[in-house]
Amino acid sequence: MKFLAFILLAVNLFALTPQEKNALEYMYQEEKLARDVYYELGKLYPNVRVFNIYRSEIMHENSVANVLKHYRVPLPVRGDRVGEFANPELQKLYNVLMAKGKKSLKDALEVGIMVEVTDVEDLDKYLNSVTSPDVIALFKFLRAGSYNHYNGFNRTLMAITGKGACQLMDSRWCKNYPFQRGIGRYYRNYYWFAGSGIMRR
Repeated sequence: MKFLAFILLAVNLFALTPQEKNALEYMYQEEKLARDVYYELGKLYPNVRVFNIYRSEIMHENSVANVLKHYRVPLPVRGDRVGEFANPELQKLYNVLMAKGKKSLKDALEVGIMVEVTDVEDLDKYLNSVTSPDVIALFKFLRAGSYNHYNGFNRTLMAITGKGACQLMDSRWCKNYPFQRGIGRYYRNYYWFAGSGIMRR
């Protein structure tokens, strides 16, 4: 009985809190949203390289999936079809973003900026409430990627229009995110990165 109690205690020590579970489930779908939006916009504007960021979003989505799988949490999806989401809030957001992105290349680049700022806002919110080292490291990695993606979209917007987000968009989208070098420092001790699904401490 003492051994069983010890095992149960050990499992509980490494279990996710309800807040962490909800945060991971939401961010998995939000990374999928970024992937789907950039993939579809890349088909509309095939000569604009910045939309290849969708490949990074696949990596981000897989990284969140590996943490969910590690903690035996089912993936919060109905399937993996582009543009379909279990979360109605994200489904609505996807539809709004795609409607805007189809209008023009300028609008599509602004959509990229909106996606990345929204990601950062949500990650900042979750980082104030999660305590698991695994989840904290993952979310910092995702946030660093969003900083760089934002800057990529903003540079392309400036190259095409001569103006950036701070001149063309509402103040919410005007950011000065630092370029993130050596993002690996956020996950060097975690093998969930790039799809392995195995973790170490």
